[in-house]
Amino acid sequence: MRSYLLSGACAASMLLALSPVAEAADIAPAPAGFGWYLSVFGGWSMADLDISTSSSATITADVDLDDGFLAGLAVGAHFGDWLRGEVELSGHWHDAEALLTTVTGSPPVTATSALDGDADALFVLANLWFDLPMSDVVRPYAGGGVGMGRLSLDLDTTAGTSFIDDSDWAFAYQLGAGIAFDLSANFALDIGYRYKVIKDAELETETTGPGAGAELEVDYKSHNVVAGIRLSF
Repeated sequence: MRSYLLSGACAASMLLALSPVAEAADIAPAPAGFGWYLSVFGGWSMADLDISTSSSATITADVDLDDGFLAGLAVGAHFGDWLRGEVELSGHWHDAEALLTTVTGSPPVTATSALDGDADALFVLANLWFDLPMSDVVRPYAGGGVGMGRLSLDLDTTAGTSFIDDSDWAFAYQLGAGIAFDLSANFALDIGYRYKVIKDAELETETTGPGAGAELEVDYKSHNVVAGIRLSF
């Protein structure tokens, strides 16, 4: 009987000794040094377009983009506690409305058309983020990235005539900041802001209809509130 009691006491002592170690392993921050991570995020996107044109016809397109949404993912690596680098793929989607004004001929004739459709932006970026580990849980960060963006614009008149249905790849960049909350050694919640731009995308209007054959130079600029999760491994 004493042997059973002694065995039980030893087992209980070992469990009590090991339990703090197990709990510490669950909440300990990831060790400093190189490590991979995967980030998945989404959010709200508020954007506008700057449009200019060189054409024999004077064209003014005042385009309003509705607030839309974004989604994306990134694969990156930690380079210690203070620095991360990643490659991001993300998309933005907006409904669009526009008022098109064209001035043609001699004497000049002015015509206006109401347009509606959508505008989409795809980003492929290389980002660099600087982390500030304030504690084992709270980690503010700031940084940005550069790469390429694909802007797609599809606008039709209310009568059903196509004004533009074109897309182009151009230089893109982003600036951003946020706060990551390390909920465990391998899991973080990320809330942040991104300013994202596609610069000088070259789009061409349809060959028939209002503003036919005009070459447009378009900038896409967006303010974005994002939330996501980050898995380290």
